[in-house]
Amino acid sequence: MSLDLGATADLAGSAEVDVVTPADSTAESWANGLGVTRVLAKRLAWRLSIAELRGRMPFSAFPGVDRLLIPLSARTVDLTVDGIERRVTREQGIGFGGESRVVATTDRGGVSVVNLMVKRGLAAPAYRIELRRGAVRVDPAATVTVLLAGAATVDDLPLPPGSALLQGPRERFIRCESALIARFELSPCSSERTL
Repeated sequence: MSLDLGATADLAGSAEVDVVTPADSTAESWANGLGVTRVLAKRLAWRLSIAELRGRMPFSAFPGVDRLLIPLSARTVDLTVDGIERRVTREQGIGFGGESRVVATTDRGGVSVVNLMVKRGLAAPAYRIELRRGAVRVDPAATVTVLLAGAATVDDLPLPPGSALLQGPRERFIRCESALIARFELSPCSSERTL
């Protein structure tokens, strides 16, 4: 599959906050055919998915794309990025260029990861990961908010880990006893150059 991020939607998303769970999306093959991903949302400049990693898996190359990866179903994932071994934690995540040579190593049981891909030059990605308790207001500045771990609800509906809340004008709250939440902010890149 190529990185077809869509052609009609804007950076922020739809007019309402949408809630998407991993069960709402169908499995698709990686561009290199070696793995499976479930796309939660895609817009002109970005795509958010849950990728399944099993054993030793080289990632597909996506030149011109910035990537953010956060473990979902395990506390850590071992990645080799351009020959450098990295242990990626759920509390930190990792960013890398789509043209980087990346190989994931997991046990046979496999690991799910949140995978954000952003077209370089169209948007600049930023993210933060926080452990939260109680009523957590969905940040209107966050393009996408993802539940990484813990039991939570939104509008009294249960949110399984990997669920994404897309930006919208209506105030929403995630309610939880304790939950690890990732907030992604995607700012449009300016076409103006400063000399």
